[in-house]
Amino acid sequence: MALLLRHVSQTPEVYKKCRSADNCTILADEYRQMKLISEALQASGNTILSPTPIEFYGHDDAEFWDDPTLVFPEGDATRTCAYSTTRVYPLPSALKGKLIDLFCPLHLNKNTNALVRRGHHLARLLLGRPEPNASRSAPQRFFDTYNFPLTRGRMELLGINTVLLSGEMGRMLAQLHMTARNDARDIEVVLGANVTNPVPTRLERREPRVWVIDFNQVKEFNFTETQIPLLVDAFFANEAYFPRARSADSLYNIFSKAYLEECNKIGEVAGQLGQKFIEALEAEQVRKDANRACAQEKMIPEWD
Repeated sequence: MALLLRHVSQTPEVYKKCRSADNCTILADEYRQMKLISEALQASGNTILSPTPIEFYGHDDAEFWDDPTLVFPEGDATRTCAYSTTRVYPLPSALKGKLIDLFCPLHLNKNTNALVRRGHHLARLLLGRPEPNASRSAPQRFFDTYNFPLTRGRMELLGINTVLLSGEMGRMLAQLHMTARNDARDIEVVLGANVTNPVPTRLERREPRVWVIDFNQVKEFNFTETQIPLLVDAFFANEAYFPRARSADSLYNIFSKAYLEECNKIGEVAGQLGQKFIEALEAEQVRKDANRACAQEKMIPEWD
């Protein structure tokens, strides 16, 4: 639906452009949702960052489309619509190197220097994903730091405080639900970086930071109990960034407590809806676990 543009010179912003004018209403809604999310997280003081939208450009914005510093894909002269947003900075090279040192199998590490230098890579923070199977017999065939999956065990090996992260994730999700009022569908929570110098240079200092990104699939939440199932469905449809809703999981308990506390700070109705969401989330997790256990039992052969 859309593609990224860039400036001839390195600048702190990026641009996203519609391929077709038919999708401009979709891109405009994505921009609106991003603005609501950014404002909510900044106002709440959440340590998880989100890109800050700068401006939306329609097809008739001649000053934007005629800007000679913008680089369009070869052969693309269409004037559809676009928006600008602040940049999500990639993993610092030192952190990318640490990922490789910790998790790259020895038989694949001969090209790791190229991995450190190549690409604007982020790592996904997957507190709800099971740990990799350490007893796998087949050798790992490739390794890449692009979108590298960090489970909670891997995060802790990197020195990430998963207790604090779980709480911030809970507060962040509450802000998306109750202040920005969307279902957080298909969002990503990633480890990247931020810069201390607002004007990027080769000497800029990049500090590791957690970001929430990708808002093109979020759906509006109408702030009523009837749409709680929408929030639950989006939670499970996403990658497992958040801890799974099991009371035996200490990180989930931290996550859910922080979520409810943030909802109550937002307001009385938000607190009530937040409680309904957590109850429905836990009930759905029980149902999914029971179905999974039943399916596994059916796969076990019966012996005389």
